Amino acid sequence: MAEVPGRMSPTAVDAGPADVTKPIECHICHNVTAIAYCTVCKIHLCTRCVHTHNKVPVTKSHKLLTGSAMPLFTDSSVLDTAFDQPEHCPDHQKEEIKFFCTKHTNLCCVACTVVQHQSCNIEYIPDVSKEFASSEEYMKLVERIQDIERLVAQCQADIHRCKDTVDTMSKDEIGIFLSFKAEIIAFLNMREAQLLTEIQRRRDEDDSILQKLITQSESMKITTEKIKRKLHALESNPERLFMWTKRFQDQVAGLQTAVKEIQKKTGYRKYEVQKDVTVEAVLNSATGVATVEDIPGIEL
Repeated sequence: MAEVPGRMSPTAVDAGPADVTKPIECHICHNVTAIAYCTVCKIHLCTRCVHTHNKVPVTKSHKLLTGSAMPLFTDSSVLDTAFDQPEHCPDHQKEEIKFFCTKHTNLCCVACTVVQHQSCNIEYIPDVSKEFASSEEYMKLVERIQDIERLVAQCQADIHRCKDTVDTMSKDEIGIFLSFKAEIIAFLNMREAQLLTEIQRRRDEDDSILQKLITQSESMKITTEKIKRKLHALESNPERLFMWTKRFQDQVAGLQTAVKEIQKKTGYRKYEVQKDVTVEAVLNSATGVATVEDIPGIEL
């Protein structure tokens, strides 16, 4: 870009010379904060424009000012005339582009036409470009750009739709899993209550039987002690000892039978909790409870 009279940045114009708190905007992008000032082009540039500025052959040698060295204002004519400046040849930077080679579809300067395109069909751009804005080539390019814009808009809409679907699907699937988890917990709680009730029932039944045996054995013990004391007291009176011995014969026989019955009944039922093999297999599985699987045929 050739050196042209400067202009004040849009921000500086709106804010006035005294207002230096607002960031200086890039003259190319607008609404983007500038980080540098080109002393040749006399415009402010943002990060992206600085990168481009340093790559384009015609501007990469321009001196850029940054930080506190960057001026706050530029002349008023730069933005209005930036696109009116001559286009310089990338191979011959001092020469303006004025020609077009139809054979190689290259933009050329005078030096290019002499050195590289002597035998080519060369068109003089100022002559062939007068009605170019209404040409079929330009119209087709505009249509292609519009088609790209339409496709980009469609792609963006599809992307946002897919993103919404992804968000919704993840929430739905998480909800399904948490609901399934709640079902599993409810089932385990139910089975826990059933198993604990069954264990308690068995304990109560066995305890009741054993408690009855304890009562019976205590009663037999008391009866046996009474008989024993009675007989011991009568050992000095043979006649009465004889009679009471005869009387106690049947009672002692009954006690013997009762003791044997208690011996038979003394014991308990052995039981244990058996783990469900299906549930145990789930617990030992790396994919227990549930997995996340792709559905064939559905793509982003």
